[in-house]
Amino acid sequence: MTLTPHGPGFSFLDSLEIIEPGKRARGSKWLDPKSAFFADHFPGNPLMPGVLLIECGAQAAGALWQQPQAFLASVQTFRVLKSVLPAQTVEIEVALEKEFGTLAQFGVILRVDGVPVARGGITMSCSHD
Repeated sequence: MTLTPHGPGFSFLDSLEIIEPGKRARGSKWLDPKSAFFADHFPGNPLMPGVLLIECGAQAAGALWQQPQAFLASVQTFRVLKSVLPAQTVEIEVALEKEFGTLAQFGVILRVDGVPVARGGITMSCSHD
């Protein structure tokens, strides 16, 4: 079973534990040092791109929300607090804050070894055919 609709090259969620169904979840993503984005994102001193940290949160939120064709619609005040390096595991915590029709707002906290590395809010959208 896959956690997201993404292919293996764009999957940023290895595991997901539902803490409170439909409300809170924790996931993780191990950052393979061989990932293509590490080769060119500061060669010799690679860092996880901030936009991909946001994607980690969006994929976890989408897996928690379990809506058909859910996608990232908006990013609110997302802050990267610390650098995230190859071979680290990103711990992803998402919480549903508000749901309104085809939109849902989530709080996201990303940690490495229990230390916050990024946090913010995102809005997910889904299409109902």
